[in-house]
Amino acid sequence: MDAMTMVRQDQRKIEGLLERVEQLAGNEDRHERDVLLGQLLSAIQRHIDQEESILYTIFRERARRAEVDLAPLDRAVEQHRLIERLASELADAGSDDTTLKAKLTVLAEQVHTHLDEESAHVLTAIEDLIDDDTLIELGHRMELRDRVIESHRQLANVIPGGRPGRRIAAALGGLAAVGTALLAVLARRRRPPPPSRPTGWRRIRRR
Repeated sequence: MDAMTMVRQDQRKIEGLLERVEQLAGNEDRHERDVLLGQLLSAIQRHIDQEESILYTIFRERARRAEVDLAPLDRAVEQHRLIERLASELADAGSDDTTLKAKLTVLAEQVHTHLDEESAHVLTAIEDLIDDDTLIELGHRMELRDRVIESHRQLANVIPGGRPGRRIAAALGGLAAVGTALLAVLARRRRPPPPSRPTGWRRIRRR
């Protein structure tokens, strides 16, 4: 799966979870609400992590070389920081239904704004600038990152707590990360280089 398809799937998942959590805000079934809220906060953090660690990084490098306007990307990163802060406040809201609903409303507004602006500006610029083969490769890297993070989470649950346990989990997680990174490098070497783009493809210029 290519990186753009993954990002858009994540966007739809976040929007769906937001709608379901908002419907349950103030509901007597607090357990179901809390489960969905945890899924929402996890999906938001995953979205931010995948974009900033992989997709945004590659786009920023290529955009600088191509003299593409980076203002929409910088704006998206600023929105990520705001969303992370609001998500943290929501996670610490406690059992007060009124407070939780108010914080959820603010978070939902910022998430919807970010996803709309990201789709209209950042993702469009990425598709214009990055070729399809590279987007597929980035999608593979995002999938590998998901697996490493999930493996690390499972190790943390299995290995007893405390500092020694955390060290073991971190070491094993690091080995898994090295292994997946090596597989990604080998995959890139086996793949033939993508064809060069024509010189007239640049669309967004810094004014």
